[in-house]
Amino acid sequence: MPVRIVLLGNSFAEAIQLPALKYAGNNEVIGIAGRNLAKAQETAQRWGIAKATDNWRELLALAPDLVIVSTPVDLHFEMAVAALECGAAVLCEKPFTRTVAEAKDLAKRAEGRLALIDHQLRWSPLRRRLRDKHRENFVGEVFHIRSDLVIDSPGYMTRPHGWWFDEARGGGTLGALSSHLIDNLIWIFGPVRAVNAQLSTFIKEREGPDGSPLPVTSDDCAELWLRMECGALVSMTTSVVLPGGSRWLVEVAGSEGTLRLDLEDDLIGGKHGEDMQPLAEDLCMPNPEDFGMTGRGAFAACEPLFLKDVIGAVSAGQNHLPEAATFEDGLACMRVLEAARYSSRTGCGWVDCK
Repeated sequence: MPVRIVLLGNSFAEAIQLPALKYAGNNEVIGIAGRNLAKAQETAQRWGIAKATDNWRELLALAPDLVIVSTPVDLHFEMAVAALECGAAVLCEKPFTRTVAEAKDLAKRAEGRLALIDHQLRWSPLRRRLRDKHRENFVGEVFHIRSDLVIDSPGYMTRPHGWWFDEARGGGTLGALSSHLIDNLIWIFGPVRAVNAQLSTFIKEREGPDGSPLPVTSDDCAELWLRMECGALVSMTTSVVLPGGSRWLVEVAGSEGTLRLDLEDDLIGGKHGEDMQPLAEDLCMPNPEDFGMTGRGAFAACEPLFLKDVIGAVSAGQNHLPEAATFEDGLACMRVLEAARYSSRTGCGWVDCK
């Protein structure tokens, strides 16, 4: 029997998740909920989805096997609780929740259940190769890690006001982008001990629904410094408004050598005193266009690979999917995000993440 899925949210779903689920196979999307009923109905018609609604609770009455939560962050907690209570497996978008308290609650409720966070970069073949090289002690003792994601897109500079620019609703670059990088660091190198952060808002106002300007309360640039339990120091920059070219970079420097992943498709490395050499010529990132996606980049590319394994886990009745980010992992990431916000707001410097 195919895995029966309901989608809560109709933006990321249309652009990325529905094409990815089509590729994954062995599933049937039986319902979709969106804030705009007419838009949800249009999506349902295009994708052959039986039920479209603007009342997401109606979909849980369909007894789905899997609930995918892809809504603004302030809705995640209530939706994830209800999905768990109806007996479904849950896949929740990041950032996981608004607060550590909410994340703790959900992690407790999800014990023994298949409850995952959509940190699909764990399915990047090149990031997995980088992790393998680290485990092989290629760089030796890790001294310093640089992890950046800067998206130079004119569309973000002029994007109208919405939840993404409202801190109270969980918007901002720290949650949207830094959460992915933080999760990846924890997955590869282990826990974060402390964080020092500076969050900035460079575009102070955005156009509201009636054309008048509305204040932006969330960050659009996040600069973080992390101290890992392994002893490494991390510098991280994420932004959607810094012009001058997009930058996706992971660079790991240690006592024996260096690893560098540039633009998510070029992994090189070298021992000290030797030239840097390609380390993943046998690997390549999937092309989102091959899946019929309108979204681009590494997040879109990894989503079909990830969802295929999620569907397999649900179909097999598993309560665990190896490599996937769990609600406990979401809690670990939320501790770093909350500490970063406190560090930036108070100017107090380093804040413990435990």
